[in-house]
Amino acid sequence: MMKPEILEIIRELYPFAYSVVSPENDRALSTFRKHLNFDIVEFSSGLECNGWIIPKHTEVRRANIYKNGTAIYDGLLSPLGVGVSSPSFKGHISLANLKSHLFYSEVNPEAIPYHWANLYRPVDRDWAFCVPKTFFDSLTEGDYAVELETVDKDGTMKVLDFTLPGKSSETILLNGHNCHPWQANDDLSGCAIGIAVMQALQSRPKLKYTYRLVIAPELIGTVHWLANLGAASTDFIGAIMLKAVGNASPLKLQHSFLGVSQLDRAASCILSQFNSDYVAGAFRTIYGNDETVFDSPGYEIPTISLTRFPFSEYHTSFDTPDRVCVNALNETYDAVLGILDALELNQTLRFAAKGLVALSHERYKLYRPAPAPGIDKDIYPDKNRRWNLLMNCLPRELDGKASAIDLAYKYGLPVHEVCVYLDAWREKALAISVERGLV
Repeated sequence: MMKPEILEIIRELYPFAYSVVSPENDRALSTFRKHLNFDIVEFSSGLECNGWIIPKHTEVRRANIYKNGTAIYDGLLSPLGVGVSSPSFKGHISLANLKSHLFYSEVNPEAIPYHWANLYRPVDRDWAFCVPKTFFDSLTEGDYAVELETVDKDGTMKVLDFTLPGKSSETILLNGHNCHPWQANDDLSGCAIGIAVMQALQSRPKLKYTYRLVIAPELIGTVHWLANLGAASTDFIGAIMLKAVGNASPLKLQHSFLGVSQLDRAASCILSQFNSDYVAGAFRTIYGNDETVFDSPGYEIPTISLTRFPFSEYHTSFDTPDRVCVNALNETYDAVLGILDALELNQTLRFAAKGLVALSHERYKLYRPAPAPGIDKDIYPDKNRRWNLLMNCLPRELDGKASAIDLAYKYGLPVHEVCVYLDAWREKALAISVERGLV
């Protein structure tokens, strides 16, 4: 099956001034629903959950900086020109005071940064302009004045929710966030990968697990959405965060809080097939986002993150679709589907015979030829050695506890090949299936 045009999905989703609550989020819904028939869950401004308050939409009506009576900066010329949720301010101020309210990018001096702090620190809400560093550096002493006029309006936060039922109600969650205005990689790339993966799963005739894609403003959106589910939240057995996965840096795996789930191990196996030197890290050591929501006390859903963070355009006007890497998108897409395929194929077996079995006997034909170490040393690749070790140890490994993913992880072998090999043992009546949960 051909890969979907993931970059084209990003381009379609890009030109909206997203926030936690915004008319632009509302306007973007039809574009999202063009690709998947999302349910839309709404939460009103002012609603609180564990201290997380859904903000109002802040409309910017005027945003000018003057020097000696002449306008030198108009924050409305860029969709990022005024910090999100900035309150109104009008008055004459010193250069030092003005500079304390100006934010810029050190990495990209000509870019305009995205300033988000007011969304998550409403008690300390303050006005802010976002400017190129070159503008900041050009400022000299003089008479400065600011006219920033904003209006707060009630609205609703929209969470997009798509469920693809499987044989089991046990559910694997995919998540991207849609609260950053004009940011292609962070995180429309995650949203687009999630959409493309769900489209691919829709074509599968039979699914063992149920899959659910949730696109929501980060933290505030997922906190409220998860709490709103009530008892249904117990169906989740794993979650994959897709966060900034479209730049050319290596794909990274951040493990769940405990780091030992079948999802963690499946991800390790699949990413090692792409690159044995791939980057992996413990919970919250590579990237920080909604994993703290899903893996929080009371829910404790094993949550891994796939990301290519950091990248130079992060949180700036330079994070545009033309800087997204198609190869990176395709690799991420393949990795996510590889992980999900491994979970779908996974099985746990118990050895059904007694004593040592001659796997090369014509009754079984389960022996995988391996050059003899010491005799054919030069042609004894490491993968053959690991397969030989698994064959020798498999009767003891099949204890009804170790899954195919566990064995692939332990022996450093492709998880799909191990799953097929275990199928053959079961078909030859050397092993029988044992029920085991994914976690």
